[in-house]
Amino acid sequence: MELFGSDLIFGSLRLSDYGMALASFSCDGTSEDSLGVTRQTIEEYLGGNPIPVYLGETYTEKLKPQITIVKNPDIHSGGSMYFDEKEYRSIFRLLNGVRGYQWMKVINDREEVNLWYRAKISDISVKKVNGRAAGILLSMECDSCFGWSDEIRINLHFTAETIQKLFTDTDDLNSYLYPAVTVIPKSSGTFRLTNMADRHTTELKNVTAGEIITIDSGHEIISSAVSHPLLLNDFNLNWPRLLPGENRFQTNMTAEVAFSYRAPRKAVLL
Repeated sequence: MELFGSDLIFGSLRLSDYGMALASFSCDGTSEDSLGVTRQTIEEYLGGNPIPVYLGETYTEKLKPQITIVKNPDIHSGGSMYFDEKEYRSIFRLLNGVRGYQWMKVINDREEVNLWYRAKISDISVKKVNGRAAGILLSMECDSCFGWSDEIRINLHFTAETIQKLFTDTDDLNSYLYPAVTVIPKSSGTFRLTNMADRHTTELKNVTAGEIITIDSGHEIISSAVSHPLLLNDFNLNWPRLLPGENRFQTNMTAEVAFSYRAPRKAVLL
């Protein structure tokens, strides 16, 4: 899957800051790419029954984009468009020093949708023309078969027993979204946040009025801005989650609740 665009952001690196741009060495621009939607059936045979019991499905592939970097001709016009040994080593050192998954975005002026990836570099190679290095090829591996939206932040004000609706626009209709949630209760006692759509309740005991509690559901981390002894013991371990589509939240006391998340996006037009 070859990515095209006018610029690239990878972690703290932006190609245009180093006088580089995205390109392709394909002659006709045609390609056949896997979109990572291959799924494996999970099933089990019980007893002597020759027909297995269907238990679900899981994705078996990740997105594996390839990116080609060249010198930006608008900047290097009149100069050499080839990389010399010093330039290549400098770029290689910069890219090879980035480890683990980073947020990556291909900037394409023709597209209205912002699409991010969680990607890491798995290999770096050189594209040579007439024996000279004309491009640097990055083989990437994403954390899943999905791209991701811009970060979405929704602030909701709750009064006791009132319903607040939250809609999620996700391309993964079979999985929950696990947001980071910030809770500021206006009263002391036991705080409950219930998604009435699936009756899933997050409960926190012994909260104090004005306490800022952060619940990172994706990484299963909970913290408080004030001293809260035994916070984890006061938490029922029901990490807040979002259903695809409509969610109807209710609290048992007045509180400010903020949801922050990125929605999965199936990458098709790349």
